[in-house]
Amino acid sequence: MLTLSPVAVQAKSSRFDLAGLIEEKLGGSLRDGDVLVISSKFVAVSEGRVVKLGTVRPGERANELAAKHRMDARLCELVLRESDEVIGGIPGFLLASKDGLLTPNAGIDKSNVKHGRVVLYPRRPEVSAWRIREALKFSMGVSVGVVICDSRLSPTRRGTTGVAVAASGIEAVFDMRGRADLFGNVLKVTAQGLADDLSSAAEVLMGESDESVPIVVVRGLDRRLLRETEYGGKRFAISAEDCVYLRSLGFSGGPA
Repeated sequence: MLTLSPVAVQAKSSRFDLAGLIEEKLGGSLRDGDVLVISSKFVAVSEGRVVKLGTVRPGERANELAAKHRMDARLCELVLRESDEVIGGIPGFLLASKDGLLTPNAGIDKSNVKHGRVVLYPRRPEVSAWRIREALKFSMGVSVGVVICDSRLSPTRRGTTGVAVAASGIEAVFDMRGRADLFGNVLKVTAQGLADDLSSAAEVLMGESDESVPIVVVRGLDRRLLRETEYGGKRFAISAEDCVYLRSLGFSGGPA
């Protein structure tokens, strides 16, 4: 049986020792096999990935996108720098692909940060997840899994759910092909997004505004799903040609 426990933390606005904070908050309560689901924004702030918009100089392309989509050109410039590709946009948002994840504004966030500043994604979130695991193993003697999560919008659905940006020490995508369902039908394409599932469950406790819960401890996961493996964005991703949404809409790549 899975249990989820929230970890409340005072808001942070500059670089800090995340592993040290986890050790301080959780003391000797962490156990082998626990999984920490941690907000990507919280990880990013701990790594100093906060940018003052006033320091950003937009280029020509950013100014074009800003005029077209009624956005701050400085934000557009950051989206261009942070994303692999800008697919399109609507007033106020650019839809970008970053490490295989479709996300508005390349995951750049203006909420829960001082006015005039934005928070980027961690530079290499899979490395961040691994470092947290290793630091806790060294300092607390526990072997845990780490999932770094963010909120996402799903096509045609109202409201946000969770999505894993990176994972370490957990089989984040569980391949179920070859298994039989209840009626003996062999599964041919099914893969369970386990890290995404845990991210959505954790988001219930994390919330989206002033809850101040950037970390959730998950306990009771099947130990067979905990293994020495790392997942970054590209290991979660599939190509546009294999995506039922993008392929159905006729998207074939290329700049917006």
